Amino acid sequence: ATWHRPLVTTASASSVDVPKASVQGGSSSSAPLAVATAAGSALAVTRRKRPLQRSASLARGRCLLRSSSTEAPVRVRFAPSPTGVLHVGGARTALFNWLFAKSQGGEMILRVEDTDVARSTAESEAAILEGLKWCGITWDEGPDLGGSCGPYRQSERIKAGIYQEQLDKLIARGDAYRCFLTPEELDAMRAEAERLEQAFIVQSPWANAKEEEVQAMIDAGKPFVYRFRVPFDREIVVDDLVLGEVIWNSDELGGDFVIVRQNGMPMYNFGVVVDDSQMDISHVLRAQEHLMNTPRQILMYEALELKVPTFGHMPLILAPDRTKLSKRHGAVSVGEYQRRGYLPSGLVNYLAQLGWNDGTKQEIYTLDELLQCFKMNRMSKVAAIFDTDKCKWVNGHHVKRLEPDQAVDLIGSLLKQDELVKEASGEFVSKACMMLKERVGTLAEAVEELKSMMHFDLEEMLASDVAKPYIEDGSIKETAKLIVEAKERGDLDSVGTDPEVFKTLAKSISEARGGVKKKALLAPLRLCLTSSDHGPDMGLFFSMLKDADDNVLCESVSLDERIQQLKEKFEV
Repeated sequence: ATWHRPLVTTASASSVDVPKASVQGGSSSSAPLAVATAAGSALAVTRRKRPLQRSASLARGRCLLRSSSTEAPVRVRFAPSPTGVLHVGGARTALFNWLFAKSQGGEMILRVEDTDVARSTAESEAAILEGLKWCGITWDEGPDLGGSCGPYRQSERIKAGIYQEQLDKLIARGDAYRCFLTPEELDAMRAEAERLEQAFIVQSPWANAKEEEVQAMIDAGKPFVYRFRVPFDREIVVDDLVLGEVIWNSDELGGDFVIVRQNGMPMYNFGVVVDDSQMDISHVLRAQEHLMNTPRQILMYEALELKVPTFGHMPLILAPDRTKLSKRHGAVSVGEYQRRGYLPSGLVNYLAQLGWNDGTKQEIYTLDELLQCFKMNRMSKVAAIFDTDKCKWVNGHHVKRLEPDQAVDLIGSLLKQDELVKEASGEFVSKACMMLKERVGTLAEAVEELKSMMHFDLEEMLASDVAKPYIEDGSIKETAKLIVEAKERGDLDSVGTDPEVFKTLAKSISEARGGVKKKALLAPLRLCLTSSDHGPDMGLFFSMLKDADDNVLCESVSLDERIQQLKEKFEV
């Protein structure tokens, strides 16, 4: 992807066209430029005056940034804001960071960006950490583990004066200044730019204010923010691990941007530069929605004379209608998938395939297998579509892979919770769990699946559309008669011990009915014995049903009772 930023020259508003970012090979659109100047004055479409004091590192020119040296130890970070739950997008970002770091023998750092005081909560932080752990994602340093680069909460780093120290450096070098523009003044500038159909670029009159003017405002108690002084006509080039070469021009970054709020809280772009540098982060891997933050961050890295990390911007996750993934498209948080009975291995497997593949047709992976084959050069540049059906399909494969004791522990506990059994133990529970794990996409589906398997209602079946053709051709009545006769001959006495008993029964019924096969044979047989035209292997099912005892609380109609109902209904 290549982004081109042309030089902006002094001109009239009608003659200045500034193309927006465009991906190489695609189209670009244009929008005229408007520069916001001092409050109350007319908007001027001219090049901004150069500040009196400039950092040598921000002189006009071209900044070419390549990947960090491969000799440097790999250190990545995941930095959530504790203002809500861990969403699948955040979980995938953490997963890719973890896979990259561990596949390179590196480390992952967990940092909590809790500068949004009004919305950040300890409960949210705990839930996010718990969600990561549930996914099997670990970290080497963080607020719960400590480490040599702490503190790992931004609120604690503010108290430690970490950001103030770096802000003072920017001010001393002329790369940051106090700005007293009010929200009303900025709104007026923005409205004027919109009226003129021009791009809004902030040029604060305070960028070149005299010290005595600034001090007078401070003494008067006027609120202010700190803005970063964006250099003129700087071409910023980044060799992105995912997108390739990306190019910006500083003249289209919207002008001088705020780095510290009125309340003293650092803005995202400033805080993340300071934190990533001081925590020795070598690779910043994040979603493409952060791409436009990159040039601003690079300018601050330069201004502070800090080493720039390697960037990699991963594809977004979109809903099937290609809009932003939201609750209306289904579950969006890791916790919700956990409550719906997804396995960590299943959800992680699916998330790993949203924007990445190993070049093979393999779709089912363990976490260890993902770790062995993960390579950043297999990352896609285009957005991934979240498909809930595919997610469940992948998860179902992981449910099938459960060991017997795992299946009893996970599925059995749900059966007990929903009062289908008293205790999650015994032969019935063990056999039920082994059958259910082969038939469900999520653990939560096991409860309804068992209820469906155990349900037997002969009258309901006979009144159904499914049974209608078999009633009309007489095959259900004939099959019921043959089942009763087989029972009386003792052919079904070995149910539960002989896995072939129902195959033998089907063979004898086929011969008695003139050699019918397949659906014409099996559908009436299953309808008679289970009152359903689908279900698990009947040998396995009736072996489980034979072990039903007083531990079983759900509906349970034994094979003998079912055959007795057939005998009475069809007067055999």
